[in-house]
Amino acid sequence: MPPWENRGDGDAASFGSWLRRQREAREISLREIAETSKISLRYLEALEEDRFDVLPAPVFARGFLREYSKVVGLDPDEVVNTYLAALSGGADDDSESKVEPVRNRGSRRDWGYGLLLSLAIALLLGLVALLAFWAERRRATTPPPQVSIAPPPVVAPPVTAPPPAAAPQPAPPEAPLRVSLDFTADCWIEVASDGKARASELRARGETLEIEAAQVVVLTLGNPEGVRIEVNGHPFPLQAPAGKVLHDLRIDLETAKGLGG
Repeated sequence: MPPWENRGDGDAASFGSWLRRQREAREISLREIAETSKISLRYLEALEEDRFDVLPAPVFARGFLREYSKVVGLDPDEVVNTYLAALSGGADDDSESKVEPVRNRGSRRDWGYGLLLSLAIALLLGLVALLAFWAERRRATTPPPQVSIAPPPVVAPPVTAPPPAAAPQPAPPEAPLRVSLDFTADCWIEVASDGKARASELRARGETLEIEAAQVVVLTLGNPEGVRIEVNGHPFPLQAPAGKVLHDLRIDLETAKGLGG
């Protein structure tokens, strides 16, 4: 039974309203969750209002729920499983409500479509038979033409010069700073390289990310415990408090030299 159905007071509830009650009971605002987890306030409001169609793909929605649960103090696995159960239940209801009208419309038009298809096939077969009869009759009444065959002229093959050998292309220069991230768990990240605008995204467990820069890479990790980092092929020791977001981790050429790269 979903946790929101254990209230016993007869009020209607849902997954989103249950999330909101858990947050309000701990006196935590949505803006605090957004600032701590770096999740858009629009997505957090959609979770608490059961507007699942606003959320991205399920893997991103699960990552949002895990960050939400950590800030509020809930079990992330239990919250994600409850969300999946609520989502699958809503999808079944929608699919069942849409099946019957489609079936009814098809039944009213089956007879008309079948009649038109039968007439079209009969007309096509008649036309093919008529064309075959006309072609056979014409071939029987027309004598074959007399064709004289002359030997083909002898043509010497043209002499062509071999094409010049292509000059080898130089290999592109290798970036002096290469940062590799292996994700052992779902993790939201934000990346900025060489002062460029930051890009944020959610990475799933099992994915990898390669970043190249000329001077410096700055990272923000929502779940640093689920990330392994290498700099120029050397392991980078990552120190972060458990369950906390790691902000503005700076990796530059001096860092790479210190690791032996």
